[in-house]
Amino acid sequence: MDYYKDFSKRAQIIIGEIKKTEKRNRDKLDEISRQAYSDYRNGIISGQEYDSIYALLMELAYPR
Repeated sequence: MDYYKDFSKRAQIIIGEIKKTEKRNRDKLDEISRQAYSDYRNGIISGQEYDSIYALLMELAYPR
């Protein structure tokens, strides 16, 4: 998680949850996505953190 070391503790927790989730487990990934968006809207995580989390979520939900 070197790239994410400067992220807030909450963003790091969300990223940890994403990495524990199996690929294509869309129900769990959708739940994490909604929570991340809520945290972003409430100012708990920054826009940059949310963008990185969203990209990671899309990568796992829709692998190439």
